[in-house]
Amino acid sequence: MESTIGNATESEEVLLEMERRHYKDLSEELNRRELEFQEEEEAYMARQSFEHMQSNENQALQNKLRCPVCEKGDVHNLIYCTCCNMQLDIGDDKINLGFLRDRLAEVNNAHFDRGCKSTPKFCVETNGGTTALYIKCEVCSVYEVVF
Repeated sequence: MESTIGNATESEEVLLEMERRHYKDLSEELNRRELEFQEEEEAYMARQSFEHMQSNENQALQNKLRCPVCEKGDVHNLIYCTCCNMQLDIGDDKINLGFLRDRLAEVNNAHFDRGCKSTPKFCVETNGGTTALYIKCEVCSVYEVVF
C-alpha cells in the first residue's frame, strides 16, 4: 500500500509539474502575442503618422502656387505674389488658389491645343477700371482673361 501511495504522490507531482509547465508555456505564449500585438500597433501608428505628415505636406504644396507673372514668388490665398507687384482683388468672389491653379492650367492647355508651341506670358492689366490677370502670346496673338 505504501508503494501505491508513493506512486500516487509521485504521479501527482508529475501531473502538477506538467500543469505548471503548461501554464508557464501558456503565459509565455500570451506574453509573446501581447508583445507582437504591441509591435504591430506601434508599426500601424507609425504608418498612420507618416501618412498624416505626407498628407499635410501635400496639402501645403497644394496651397502654394508659383506666380505666373514673374515666375519667382509664391501666390497666396489673398491672390498676391511675394516677389512682384501682382495682386488681384477678389472682392466677394469665392476664389482660392485651387481655382486660380485650375484656371491657369485651363488657359495654358487651351493655348497649346490651338497648336502654338510658344510659351505664353501672364500679366496683370487694368482695362475699363477692371484689373485682371491675362494670358498673352506674341506668336499666336492670344490675349485672354485668366481671372
